[in-house]
Amino acid sequence: MKPVPHGVCDFLTLLLECVLVAIVTGAGLWAWLRGSDLQYGAQGAGVCACVCGACVFLATLLLHPARCALVVMAPTLGCDQGRRLLLAAAVIVTLLHAPSNMARNTHTLTHTLKCSAKNVARSVLDSSEVMNSVKEDVVAVVTAYKALSSYVQSLHSFNQHTHVNLTAVTHTFKTVTHRLENDLRQVQGQLGVLKTAAQRLLAAILVCHLLWSSASYLHGYLSRLDYDNVYLTPRLRQLAHTQGVQIGHTPFRHAVDATGYRLSRQEVRSCVPALLLVSLYFLLCGALVALDFLLYRVVAAGNAWIREIPDTNVTLGASFKVSVDVPVCKLLYQDCSSDVLVFQRDYSWPIRTGAERCGGVASPPSGGAVVLLIMLFTLSYALVPLQVYARRLRRAIAASFFGQQEQQRVHFLLQRITAKGEGLFTIATT
Repeated sequence: MKPVPHGVCDFLTLLLECVLVAIVTGAGLWAWLRGSDLQYGAQGAGVCACVCGACVFLATLLLHPARCALVVMAPTLGCDQGRRLLLAAAVIVTLLHAPSNMARNTHTLTHTLKCSAKNVARSVLDSSEVMNSVKEDVVAVVTAYKALSSYVQSLHSFNQHTHVNLTAVTHTFKTVTHRLENDLRQVQGQLGVLKTAAQRLLAAILVCHLLWSSASYLHGYLSRLDYDNVYLTPRLRQLAHTQGVQIGHTPFRHAVDATGYRLSRQEVRSCVPALLLVSLYFLLCGALVALDFLLYRVVAAGNAWIREIPDTNVTLGASFKVSVDVPVCKLLYQDCSSDVLVFQRDYSWPIRTGAERCGGVASPPSGGAVVLLIMLFTLSYALVPLQVYARRLRRAIAASFFGQQEQQRVHFLLQRITAKGEGLFTIATT
């Protein structure tokens, strides 16, 4: 590509290309800022997209290195930067879906337990009414028995109703519950704000890192002849043949034969750390997703088990006996007591869990998020070997923009190979 257009036709072509690039960049940036992740306002996103589009247009039209850096960004996404972007996206997707779904399932289980405990507590408190019935029946039986009328007055203190204000107890429970729910909503709101701010900050960091990577590579390519200069290109072999030098497959340690698609040993070894890093992220995200699935199964099984708890009847046996001793009878018999009144009844009341009205529905993990994670990690693993070809493409793009610089780099590499004298066979020509 020519640094300066020669003629009107070249200038109009360059102008059209710059306009298209600026429009695509601005539209893509606006859609990204308005997305569900960053959630910028329409006005702010529009202003940012217009400013960015204008800057891209002016930079690509006036600066030849800017055009090169913009094109170099595409293969840069296939290198380490692209893999980091995919891994960061996988982490964000995992953190956005798995913890929130686990929180929903935990809330469902705690709500079921709270509702069941509330019903059991209400049933237990209802037992006070049973105690009141026992007292009333005992007093009524004693009162009806004429011979024991003297005991009636003493039983008045016994005949006191036990009253439990269920409304007040329920109101207290509701007040505490609402207070906790409000606190949880405030925490969730703060977490939502922090999540949005973290996503915006991460997006800005990733974009700046991508721009910095492209610009730093171009700066190294233009300022240092030995920067990323390890490729045995057809131009190098042609120059070596012209000078009567035959180059072997590995003239030096880090040499890369760019004339074919085969990976060198150095390139294969460079893929191992990347594979380990991707596997580490995969294990961490997979463990969190597996924990989400496990909690979902536990909550679903727990809700089913709670709903199957039957109601229980509790029986209270009340026994009351009045005996009279005859003093004269004690002269003849040791035990002369006589039962004047015997009261014995059983009272029962149910303990209801009400689980069938309390059971919630467990929230299953997001299938779309799982599919998206599989795609992201598949691409991450695929980029490990493809990053080698992305590096080659990045160097080839820079060479197409700066032909004179590439020619100097080729001469420098040939001089380096000749100085080392490894893997070289010099053919003398006369």
